[in-house]
Formats: sequence, structure tokens, C-alpha cells
Amino acid sequence: MKKCASGLVYVLYLLLYFLFCLIGFAARLFPSFRNLWLVAERKTDGRDNGYHFFKYLNEEHPEINSAYIIDKHSPDYEKMKKIDKIIQPYTARHFLAFCCAKVRISTHLMGCSPDPYRFAALKRHGLIFGKDMLIRHGIAASDLRELHYPKAKVDLLVCSAYPEFRDMSENYGHPSGVVEMTGLCRFDRLLSPHTVKKQILIMPTWRYYLWKLSDEEFMQSEYFKQFSALLNNGALSRVCAQNGYETVLYLHHELQRFSHLFESDLKTVKVLRASGADVQQLLMESAMLVTDFSSVFFDFAYMGKPMLYLQFDAEVYYKQQYGKSYFDCARDGFGPVYSDAENAAAYIAKKVEDGMAEDKVYAARAKAFFGARTADHCEKVYRAILKRLN
Repeated sequence: MKKCASGLVYVLYLLLYFLFCLIGFAARLFPSFRNLWLVAERKTDGRDNGYHFFKYLNEEHPEINSAYIIDKHSPDYEKMKKIDKIIQPYTARHFLAFCCAKVRISTHLMGCSPDPYRFAALKRHGLIFGKDMLIRHGIAASDLRELHYPKAKVDLLVCSAYPEFRDMSENYGHPSGVVEMTGLCRFDRLLSPHTVKKQILIMPTWRYYLWKLSDEEFMQSEYFKQFSALLNNGALSRVCAQNGYETVLYLHHELQRFSHLFESDLKTVKVLRASGADVQQLLMESAMLVTDFSSVFFDFAYMGKPMLYLQFDAEVYYKQQYGKSYFDCARDGFGPVYSDAENAAAYIAKKVEDGMAEDKVYAARAKAFFGARTADHCEKVYRAILKRLN
């Protein structure tokens, strides 16, 4: 029964798509839909590469007819509305814009569509037309199977470092010219002057195998036990208090509903919720990063700041979440790798006490990985899109 219902959803989407494609022939006569560049992230936010590229388009190329898809209930809605045209997702206008767009630009695969998972499947079968540019959510440190061709059919797949570019060019199977080295749009802001607080950011990624657990089940997981132990480490808390540091936990979007379980009585610990946090701002204002496998560590390394990896479940993660790729944190990473919270806490305390001094080994790795660090990534993405449109 479920399989039949799922099949009907595909059919419904396909019928709506072709209907709006037909309407689109007339809609393109109107300025709002003519030569449209459609931009999106998750349709619920505007603070990642989609936001930075959309802002760049409107500031540097106002002649481009662009629109951004974002829900009116999003905390970023008003900010995006001030930049230029916005489109409410899952509306007739959204379907029409998707069908009319000269080019669709998103951080996630088929992110401009009403249903990324199903529209990506329809695109694989040649049933969705038009140009799709994937400007990415981050740099790949693991093997992202969902971005392999023909699972992902895109016209541009952005890369941000030469090792990543080589890996995706050689192993992801895309036609020649699809994978291009441009850098992430949000990197343009990282090198701008900003204030760094005495703040340690703990920002792990999510897990497929924890996603649907109840609160009680989640609290039995090694994920909860390790990060909870780190947050509540007494020795670390004392060192932080003595040196004026605060520890901030920000869970991945997919695990935000478990945030309340990590609440601590320690004055040096704060747990943030998605609605009140800007990830890039958090990264820029933090003095140190603690993560597990999250690709945000690349952003942090781009700024040349200290970090560590807490990888207590590496075997399970690489078996059930993502496969291993060209990047090995122990060999290539920009900070030490620990498998338990106690040793991780000891290293953080040491960095607090030495004033977050630069480690030459990790600084050299970052330099070799990124090459010259610049602030022209939006421009490079823009030129890459133009090349594919021409």
C-alpha cells in the first residue's frame, strides 16, 4: 500500500510539472519569470551559500532576474525579502518558477524543487528539464554517494579544494566539465574583519541511525553520552571559568529536536537552538571548534583557527552514514583526533591555557589543502554558471 501511495506521489508531481511547464510558455512573457535565476537552500533558511550567492547577484549583477525560495515562517524571511524577490515554497508560483527558470541554483540536490528527493529521482530518469547548479552545502570529507552520477544529474558541481576536486572528478562519474573548482560562496565572508570571542563551539554532524529515536533511546546512544560528558567535564569547566571562556553546543539541523537533553547547570555551557543561530556567525566568532565528522571544520580551517575531532563511533559512522573518501582526519585533519570525551576535554583545556596558539603542523596542512585563500568565490560561481548557460 505504501509503495503504491509513493508511486502516486511521483505521478502527481510529474503531472503538475508538465502542467506548469505548459503554463510557463505564457508566463515567460512576464518580467517576473523571464530569464529567471532561481536560488534556494532548504527553503526554510537563508544563511548558507545560497544566501551569499543571492546577495552577490543582487549587489553585483542587478540586471539578472533572480528570486529566492524561502518560507514566510523562517527567521531569515525578512532578511531575504529586503534583498530581492522571494517565493513562498509549495505554492503555484513556486511550481511555475521552477518550470520557467533559466537556471536553478541550490545548496542541496534539486533544492529548488517542491520535493528534492522525488524530483531528483525524476531528473535521473530524464523527466525534469532545465539547468541545475549545485553550489553545495560544504566540502566533502566523506564519500557522498548521493552525489555520484547518475544518482545526481547536475550541470555544475562546485568544489572548494584541490584534493576534493580530484576526488570528485575521478570517482563521482560525472560527464566532463560538470565538476569545477570555484570555492564555496560563504567563504567570501570568512576573511572579512570580525570579532572572535572566548568561545568554544561544539558542532557535531547528525547520524541516520539516530534520527528517528525517542528521547529515551537517544540518551542511551554513545553520541549523547560522549558529547554530554564533554559539556559537563568539571576540569574543563573550571579552566574555562578561570580564563573567561564559554562552551556552546549547536546540534545539526536533523538532530535539533534533541537539544533540550544536553542542557547543563554549568555557567560555562550554553545550548543553542536552530531558530536563534547563524552557523557562519558562530564559526567566525568562536575561538575553537570541536566536531566529529561535520564539514564545517573546513570553514574553520579556512580561518586558521584551532580545532579537534571527537570520533568515538568512526567504524559505525563510515559503515552506516557515509563511506570513507580521500580525506582522513588523522592523516590530513587540521587538529588532533580523539575517541573519548575525557582526552578531548584535556586538549581543549590545554588550548585555553596556551591562548589558542597556532600549531604549525595543522597550519601547514590547511595551507596545502586550500592553497591561496581568497574572497572571490561568488564571482567564480557566477562565471561558472554563465559558462554553462552559454
